[in-house]
Amino acid sequence: RASLAASEQPPGFFRLTVPTGGGKTRASLAFALEHARRHGLERVIVAVPYLTITDQTADVYRRIFSDERAILEHHSGVIDQRAGQTDSDQDEAQDDLATWRRLAAQDWNAPIIVTTTVQLFESIFSNRPSACRKLHRLVNSVIVLDEAQTLPIGLLDPILSALRSLVAHYGSSVLLCTATQPALDDAPGFRGLPEVREIVPDPPALYRQLSRVTYEWPAAKATWSWEDAAAVMREAPQVLAIVNTRANALALFDALSDPEAIHLSTLLCQAHRRELMEVIRHRLRRGAQVRVVSTQVVEAGVDLDFPLVLRAVGPLDSIVQAAGRCNREARLATGRVMVFLPAEGGLPAGAYRAGTQITESLVREGMLDLDNPSTFDRYFRELYGILRDFDVHDIQDLRAGFDFPAVNDEFRMIDDDTVCVIVHYSGLPPAQRNELRETPPDHSSVVTDLLDQLAASTFDRGSPRRLMQRAQPYVVNRRRRDLEADQAQELVRELREGIFAWEGGYDERGIVSARSVADNLW
Repeated sequence: RASLAASEQPPGFFRLTVPTGGGKTRASLAFALEHARRHGLERVIVAVPYLTITDQTADVYRRIFSDERAILEHHSGVIDQRAGQTDSDQDEAQDDLATWRRLAAQDWNAPIIVTTTVQLFESIFSNRPSACRKLHRLVNSVIVLDEAQTLPIGLLDPILSALRSLVAHYGSSVLLCTATQPALDDAPGFRGLPEVREIVPDPPALYRQLSRVTYEWPAAKATWSWEDAAAVMREAPQVLAIVNTRANALALFDALSDPEAIHLSTLLCQAHRRELMEVIRHRLRRGAQVRVVSTQVVEAGVDLDFPLVLRAVGPLDSIVQAAGRCNREARLATGRVMVFLPAEGGLPAGAYRAGTQITESLVREGMLDLDNPSTFDRYFRELYGILRDFDVHDIQDLRAGFDFPAVNDEFRMIDDDTVCVIVHYSGLPPAQRNELRETPPDHSSVVTDLLDQLAASTFDRGSPRRLMQRAQPYVVNRRRRDLEADQAQELVRELREGIFAWEGGYDERGIVSARSVADNLW
């Protein structure tokens, strides 16, 4: 009701501050649709930070609307998502709906778009015709930024500048959604967003009403070894542990030594993670034993509900997002979130490490009231005060000089030096495969066909770009410096310039080499 009432307000900036599990996905859509109807806006564009929740968000919307053409998903993993069909199984030229999806994705010609923040903002700052072709659809639209706290701090200046322009000059409205709202309002020394209006009348009251977990914080200087964390996990039939790096996830997964346990990280390809998520949900619904070790890939927005969550000390917003996977459906009087300080294992540098240090300081001061949204405002203001540089690549200067090719080259939402490597994912083991709702595709045949096509001197079906789109569910990112070592050990094969296949084996731990563990990748 609050979302619908707020939709009457004139276009501009809005904020939806709702604790995890509070119905944010539906409430934000209700606001966006009614706001668009009342003010004559043309479409709703929903941008989420991770591929793990694009499927989930789009599925929620499809259960609401009967018209398949009401919702367009546009992100790197969407090509093979429709029942895992390949071009040989289903000729898109003869499939009217598939043809519409492909054409609509070129210029976002649909009433509701579900995309990623990477796709949204890298299109805004691109000079490529294929990316710019959709920009006119942002005019007179409601733009919903889900999990707004994930916007990269080093790009806040250009991102907020673009949002201000869309609202001031192009008739758009912007809605910031998250349980951990970043401090993006205008403030002394920080040019943020003007006149952001809160949709929820009394967020602190809502947080107290929907409080579903109890946090257990580590005693001063008390640390856990991975074996300590594994021992706690073995005592719980259903438990999720989230750690800070991929190497830490592997270390805890090995210490757990549970053949039924599940490991989730970006060492696994997207198709593998998607199927494992379905297995996890199936076991949770049945009340079966399920122990999961993960990185942050399951934190923001992922619809999981564990009675116990372990979280390595990290940034405050990450800890709260992890808690959102605990007692999400309020089936228990209260869930348990145990925050622990690992005795070993590092932290990613930059904002992640700074945020972790602020969290540790707040814990020592006893200043943590996670049922009060103002806690997150203080946290983010401290974080921004430490980092200070909100335009690390001088994007705004490049824009002012009309150097749009340089803007295109420098603006990257994910600031890493990685190469895509296609892995030989052959599907889940038989026991896990039987827990899937639908028969999965023959991944092994799909990957083999893709690799053969990419290695061929001529192409029978589609361009290299089209084939790489189809390959996205089977891609794992490798750092360039690791790739050189991989090539020396003949762990990768170059199919054609810049396109690689992993030859080093792949299992429930993903692709793992001694170098990747030593480098503490995340």
